[in-house]
Amino acid sequence: MAQYIFEGDYKNKSGNVKVKLLLFHFQDENNIHFIYSPHIDLTGYGKSVTEAKESFNIVFEDFVDYALKKKTLGKVLSDLGWELKGSSKRPKKVIAPSITSVINKNRYVSEIFDKYPVNTYHQEVGLPAFV
Repeated sequence: MAQYIFEGDYKNKSGNVKVKLLLFHFQDENNIHFIYSPHIDLTGYGKSVTEAKESFNIVFEDFVDYALKKKTLGKVLSDLGWELKGSSKRPKKVIAPSITSVINKNRYVSEIFDKYPVNTYHQEVGLPAFV
């Protein structure tokens, strides 16, 4: 099984939290490749899988950096349906929502399945520890 995203972990001086994300890879009618993570509602795209992967990496890092600077990572993840065990500022365990609940809450995810052939993959990634 191909690994589309993340050769290593996202790390910063405060540490990281490992999570597994479900990633979708699909092509639209214009042959644009997309990598989409329904659990964090982020998308990368490009003319090839490699470009889509690079785009997703940039989007993911920007998302995490911005949320850390604003000190909102815990709130954003909670709003996306994640369960944070422990305090929201320093969770001991971070659990992504089930894909069923994501599909029920996000019309875009079900539209992807209805419209395009989709490859799905689980990928372990690192989220920085909450500061």
